[in-house]
Formats: sequence, C-alpha cells, structure tokens
Amino acid sequence: MLRAAQGSAVAIARAMSEGSMGHEKHNIPLMQSLPVAPQPRADIGAVPLFLRRRGFWQGVLGAGIVWMMLGLVAMPSGISFNPGKLYQGSLIVLLYLPAWCLALTPRAATWKALLPLPAFRIFLLLLAWATLSLLWAHARHPGDELSRLLSVLAFVLAWPVWLGEDERRGHRLLLLAGLGVALFAGYYCVHYLYRPPEDGRIVGEGVIATANYAAAVMGAACLWLALLPIADRRVSVLRWLALPVLLAFIALTGSRSVWLALALCAVFAPLWHAGRGARWLAGVALVVVLASCFWPLPVLVERGTSLRPQLFVQSMHLIAQHPWLGLGQNAPFTLTVAGADYTHSHNVLTQTMIELGLPGLLLLVALWLATAWLGWRHRQRVTGRLVLVLWAYASVVLQFDMPQLLDSPRPGWLLVWLPLALALWLELDARRRAVVAARLH
Repeated sequence: MLRAAQGSAVAIARAMSEGSMGHEKHNIPLMQSLPVAPQPRADIGAVPLFLRRRGFWQGVLGAGIVWMMLGLVAMPSGISFNPGKLYQGSLIVLLYLPAWCLALTPRAATWKALLPLPAFRIFLLLLAWATLSLLWAHARHPGDELSRLLSVLAFVLAWPVWLGEDERRGHRLLLLAGLGVALFAGYYCVHYLYRPPEDGRIVGEGVIATANYAAAVMGAACLWLALLPIADRRVSVLRWLALPVLLAFIALTGSRSVWLALALCAVFAPLWHAGRGARWLAGVALVVVLASCFWPLPVLVERGTSLRPQLFVQSMHLIAQHPWLGLGQNAPFTLTVAGADYTHSHNVLTQTMIELGLPGLLLLVALWLATAWLGWRHRQRVTGRLVLVLWAYASVVLQFDMPQLLDSPRPGWLLVWLPLALALWLELDARRRAVVAARLH
C-alpha cells in the first residue's frame, strides 16, 4: 500500500508540473525524494543485555564450580554411586557450557594461553588417548564416555577462566565450598549419632555414600581450609569451627588411607610452609605416626589389608593380557577376590593401566609429576602451597581407592583435576606477569 501511495503521488506531481495550460512549472518535490520514516522491526531473537555480558557468565561459572563441590556431598546418586541426572544436568548449565564458552571467547584467549604450557599439552594427550581407546573399548554408549572426557576438560578450563588475574577469587571460592562441605559434614555427624550404621563407619549421601569417598572429600576440604589466608576475623572463626567438624567426620569414617594421607601432609608441611607452627605440627604428626606403627590401635589393624594385595595381584593378571592398549576408556571389567566381585582395582595406577595401557599410565605419571613441579616452583604463593598439599594428599589416597579419574564428577576430581587446574593457572599467571614486567622495562 505504501508503494501504491508513493506511485500515485508521483503521478500527480508530474501532471501538475507538465500540464498544457501554459502555467509555469511548479518546483514541487517528488514523494520519491522525501525521506521515508523507517518502519519498526520486531527483533524476535533479541537477547537481554545481561546475557551478553562476560561478567554474568563468569558469575554463573563461579556458582557452577562451587555447586560441583557441594553437589558431591549433597545430591542423590545413580547406580554404583554415579552422579544423578539432576546433578549432571545442573552442571551442564552452570559449569560445562560457561567454561567452554568463556575459554573459547573472545578469540579463544584462555585456550591459546594454556596451549603452550607443557602440563596442559600432556593433559590434552591423555584425553586424546582416552578418546582413541573408545575404538576398542566396545562401550555401549561411546557418546556418554566422550561427554565425560569433555566434562573433565571443562572443569580444568573453568579455574583459569574464573581466576583471571586475581588469585583471591579462587581463595574465596574454595572458602565458600569448604564451609559448605563442613556444614554437610556436621549434618551427617548428627545423623550418625541418632542412627549409627551397622559397621560403625559414617558415610554421606549420593556420590560419597561410601566411607572412603566421603573421607577423601572431607580431607581435601580440611586441607585447603587450613591453608587459606583469611583476613576477616569473623570468617576466620567460621573456618576454625569447620575444621574440627571435618576432622571428626574423617575420624568416624575409619578410612585409614585418609588418616595416613593427612598425617603425611602434616609431617611434610615445613617443605611448603616455612614457620614455627608448621614445624611443631610436623613434629607432633611424626610422633603420632611412629607411635601408631609401634603400638597400633585396634581400629588400625582389625580390618587387615582390606584385600588390597589380592586386588593388586588380580589387576596385574588383567594388565598382562592387554599391556599396551588396555581395555579402553571406562571398559567394564570384574576382579574376583575372596568370593566378591569388584568393578575397579582400588588403585589409580593399576586402574589406568587396565583401561588405557602403558601409554595412558606414562601420560598420567608425567602429568602428575608436572603438577608437582609447578606447585613446587610457585610454593611461595598460597595457591602453589595448595597445589603441593593436595598433590601429596592425593598421592596417598588414590593408592587405595577412587581410581576413576576420567569419569563424571567424583571425589577424584578434587584430588587430581583441582590441583592440576590451579597449577596451570599459576604458570599462566607467572608468564603473564613476566610479559608485563618486560614491557615496563
């Protein structure tokens, strides 16, 4: 209709200017030459402004990291203590997708910064080898296995993205998560007093519904809470109230591997924390360890070796059948010991060798040593000391249980992938500072 009106107006103007009655031509502007007001367009796909802000998605990512740690101790699990669908779905929205989007934008800055780091390259090689092993793993749902590997990568990427150039952002996140974990530990302790289990060992819910898994998470939270610098006195009081609760929970689990790991962390504390307090703690811990060796308490010896030597022998038999390639990423297998069937080897090294063969084992060991080296290089920083203490703790705990690392969120994520992610950020930040210093000079 607008075009028709314009055409009619043009015809009338021409008739008036070119008429045959001898009148002078009138200088009347044509409708075509007049500006036409733009018609409003409905932008159906308009995105709210806050959704386009990087800060908003960083906030979502921070919430996702905290939720990943709290969900381990709070959310119900699926079969065989696997994370439940609701928990996994929430992590896709809060953690995985924001981590991927922020790491690859703008212009994949975080990804490009991490790629030159040797430790990150080893990590990518390990993921690539695990992905390749799906070809002979005969998995029922290879897509699920691939998504698990991508979720591990997303968790590792999330920390450098979240930390940026501010180390304290990570400290606040760990503090919040640690206090939350301690709150659940207190709840489980109260529940234990009213309804003690038959075997007398406290457990949590969901993924940590076994004593060793629960103790491992509480032990990791205990370590990072003890090391974090807290200036606010009121928050510091909360931290010192949380630590006894976590230690009480760990004591009630009867998890000897976690007890040993915490004791060794205390013994070696002077290596990464210079100070009289660290030396006193190391001395007391050493006395306790030696006393336990010479005069062991019944709780330390009544369960024997918990079939760990027999599981190791069975694992070596299985490894001998597929030493080079392994069975494949997360391939199912069964170890029969003392009339019971076990679906994992209870040892991170043999589990990796069973699934990924010798290449996978070498890559994992190289990655673990690289993590320790980065933590040691930056031990003057709080985050460097966190890497070292978590590395030492995990090096003991993972020899006895929780060997599933390239899997959906489990306690092993806090023991292996958290220190790796922090170590990568330390090296990234050190290189960034070196570049800035070079420009100033």
